[in-house]
Amino acid sequence: MIIKERTMNGLPVVSLSGKLDIFSKNAFKDTAEKYTEVNSKGLILDFQGVTFMDSVGLGALMVLARTFQKLKGRIIVVNPQDQVKTLLSEMNVAKMIPMYATDEQFSAFSEL
Repeated sequence: MIIKERTMNGLPVVSLSGKLDIFSKNAFKDTAEKYTEVNSKGLILDFQGVTFMDSVGLGALMVLARTFQKLKGRIIVVNPQDQVKTLLSEMNVAKMIPMYATDEQFSAFSEL
């Protein structure tokens, strides 16, 4: 998995490419935890390059979402590919982690 970090509208954006699975979980977790440690208000996860997600990846995503909720923040997923979007929708993840189809919706999140 390739992980790139940047900032947009004052919020951190983590762009992922590859598979979010048992083999990449620790790299994802380590990167995301940096933002919980500094009490970031939110985190944008750009899933445009995520081609596959297994139950371990999904679990890591949910743990991250719960951690941000405890910190009075939240995460969003943008640009999910169809396979990942279907998985997240079927698992009712959208109740906890909003999903957006395009980058333009970043600005709405930054105003929360």
